[in-house]
Amino acid sequence: MKRLTLAPHRLYFFLGALSLLVLFSWWWLYLQSGRTLAVPLHALIMPLGVFPLFILGFTFTAGPRWLGVEADDHDFLLHGGTYFCGLLLVLLASMLGWLPLRTSGFALMLSAWLAVTWRWGSLVRQSRSGDKKHALGIAVAMCGGAAALGCAVLWSMGWHAAWGVARQLAFFGFLLPVFLTVCHRMLPFFSSNVLVPYTAWRPSWLLALWLAACYLLALAGSLGIWLLEVFAASTLCLSFAYTSWRWGLFRCLQNRLLAMLHLSFAWLSIVFGLQALTALGMEMGSAAIHALGLGFMGTMLVGFVSRVTYGHSGRPLQASNGLWALYLGLHLAALLRVIASVWALPQLLTWSASLWLLLLLLWVAQMLPVYLRARADGQPG
Repeated sequence: MKRLTLAPHRLYFFLGALSLLVLFSWWWLYLQSGRTLAVPLHALIMPLGVFPLFILGFTFTAGPRWLGVEADDHDFLLHGGTYFCGLLLVLLASMLGWLPLRTSGFALMLSAWLAVTWRWGSLVRQSRSGDKKHALGIAVAMCGGAAALGCAVLWSMGWHAAWGVARQLAFFGFLLPVFLTVCHRMLPFFSSNVLVPYTAWRPSWLLALWLAACYLLALAGSLGIWLLEVFAASTLCLSFAYTSWRWGLFRCLQNRLLAMLHLSFAWLSIVFGLQALTALGMEMGSAAIHALGLGFMGTMLVGFVSRVTYGHSGRPLQASNGLWALYLGLHLAALLRVIASVWALPQLLTWSASLWLLLLLLWVAQMLPVYLRARADGQPG
């Protein structure tokens, strides 16, 4: 277990993988129980529980290199453990029906997130790098995460209007800006390392457009401004389709580990096409948000974390047949969930949740031992 303290990604990815299993098991058991589903809690705890620990693992591993600063000691054991314990308290409270415990859980998550946001902001301030746009993009998004968690605390305390704001901020003020910032920097970089010849295309205006549209969506969703939502979603839909083409989606299919990132990114055009149609009044249920959370973010998480885990453990950057099949299965599970929303088919919802849980169990079983072992190449970290 001491190896978890050797590098931030080891601990954060380890706890993130455990969070995945705990959250998807909790939701699967709810679906099987026949009890009234805890949909409002599900809509907050899944995005705020599944992704943040993985985000921290990547940010505090790759981020200092972007900034050209040293970040050896940032109390990641304390921060990661506090966030994970808060998550467990929230889930325990949902089973016991004790709201003060749920509020305490969200407050613990918020306190840990405020600490890591401050730490990341300190690294950005210390940096003398000439290009800090990606680091700043993540810093602003982390502030959005703190705001989302703050609203979750208020909702848990009884201010029901805070739920909608927390949900909008979680997806469009926090998670999506982080994912897009990392994709903007890393997908062209990874592609240029594999494909020859390849021209890395990542203009600054593109990232600015994406982030501005994200925050417009958060504003439009919180205030119910449907016309603004249609505009922002349509703009994103078109820009993501063009970007997938410019980044060489079909060329990238020749390398599985790279293809995993680009296939996940391709979901974004579907996501925001669905969101634009929903904002225009078409009956889509929760199809757009599940296409975003599962189709894009869920599959991208598996692809990205797998690549980072292999790279930082000294293992070959290759996707085995098992990992490739598992990854494609997650796309199928996401598609089933989207169809279940569009056509209101509860049985498909259960099938999707069962498939997600099974595939995540298999993936986590591959990843967890890596974080507990020494690097395969004998290097430190």
